[in-house]
Amino acid sequence: MTNEEKWIHQHFEELVDKYAGRYVAVANDEVFVSDSPKDAHLRALEKYPTISPSVLRVPRPEDFVCAV
Repeated sequence: MTNEEKWIHQHFEELVDKYAGRYVAVANDEVFVSDSPKDAHLRALEKYPTISPSVLRVPRPEDFVCAV
């Protein structure tokens, strides 16, 4: 697991609270937010060109609802 993936795991609830439904890229413990995964990735690379950012779509709270 990369440092970026660990950071996402540790801050997942915060990401859902702030950025639900959007894309985030995480590099060097910094979050880059966009409506596009490519844009979030490129924003992170602009600032940290030597780090491979982790990019994900942050789920919305309703994405966690299960039908039983």
